[in-house]
Amino acid sequence: MNIKVDIDMTPEEVRRLVGLPDVQEFNQQVMTKMMEKLTAGAEGFDPMNLFQASIMNNTEFAKKWMDAFNLFSSSKN
Repeated sequence: MNIKVDIDMTPEEVRRLVGLPDVQEFNQQVMTKMMEKLTAGAEGFDPMNLFQASIMNNTEFAKKWMDAFNLFSSSKN
């Protein structure tokens, strides 16, 4: 017996369904900071350092990603 279920959902709806964090505002802030630095001509600017510092300081963000990972890994069993 085969059962097929089609679900029509937007990426935003899937993100909310599985409980992933909404990172649109975070991404916009990172891009804004990067553009400010790039247009100012800052020498030695490394966008990865800005990104890593933001992620490492946001423990709630990391916790939500780990929760999502655990949700997917536990559903495979």
